[in-house]
Amino acid sequence: MSWIKKGLVWKPNPSLWWQQYYGILPTPEYLEKEQRIRVYFATACKDKYGRITYIDLDANDPSKVLYEAPKPILDIGDMGTFDDCGVNVSAIVNTPQGQKMLYYVGYQRTVKVPYMLYAGLAIAPNQSNHFERVQTTPIIGRSEQVPLSAAAPFVLLEEGVYKMWFWVAKKWTTVNEKLYLQASIGYAESNDGIHWDILNTACMEPNPQTEFSLGRPYVLKTNGLYQMWYSVRYIDKLYRIGYAESHNGQDWIRKDETVGIDVSPEGWDSEMICYPAVLRVKDKLYLFYNGNNNGMTGFGYAEYAQPLP
Repeated sequence: MSWIKKGLVWKPNPSLWWQQYYGILPTPEYLEKEQRIRVYFATACKDKYGRITYIDLDANDPSKVLYEAPKPILDIGDMGTFDDCGVNVSAIVNTPQGQKMLYYVGYQRTVKVPYMLYAGLAIAPNQSNHFERVQTTPIIGRSEQVPLSAAAPFVLLEEGVYKMWFWVAKKWTTVNEKLYLQASIGYAESNDGIHWDILNTACMEPNPQTEFSLGRPYVLKTNGLYQMWYSVRYIDKLYRIGYAESHNGQDWIRKDETVGIDVSPEGWDSEMICYPAVLRVKDKLYLFYNGNNNGMTGFGYAEYAQPLP
């Protein structure tokens, strides 16, 4: 596996109050009829409250921005709710009923620990970007299975079953004198995309010798094989992108050494690369991702080095 980096695509515009920082968790959707790639992501105001927006790229040359939404399409939640300090998109699903399901991360700041993260859902008509929350509570709440936090859901609709891979944290840990959530990747299924049965809270776990968190899973299924790209947080270095394969979606074989992309010698992604999202367009495969400081500089993309069959 080998990727050719194409550079930074989008960065915040500080002249807009809601675009002071970040272009985080780029989440692409191929609009075949329009020959566009719509990339949903979050950007933050001066208080670092994230709001979801999108841009349209030329599907034949994703370095070309064709349109940029003039305002956020999903704002922060009501005061006291799980997403009152920010929302970050993590997956888009088009349903047979003609709707778009936007899965997202809801942020809430706390006192004893820095924050909590939860999974939310908003829905819009298929030809619209007017998203409305389905509920004011997380779609995966706290339980004995998930005592702390579950977020960054990626969802595939496959033969009438919604399949979710998500970031799940069961404890806080201290790394270099700073608190972080220690996270694994879990798996759940649903008949409607709203109510979920958690089948596995640890279908992939970090290596305790070198890592403390795995997150933002993004899955493709090709010829019966599930392929997952995800973020790896190491104890002694910043984020890198990992890669794994599975035949059933729950038992994964990590192949991080084959991922074919790393930090650059200099520039916007020279310190870390994280939050990958992969999209096939005709015979090309694109990888959208964040760079330094968890996406504060915006997001860019890379192209798979070989054409796909």
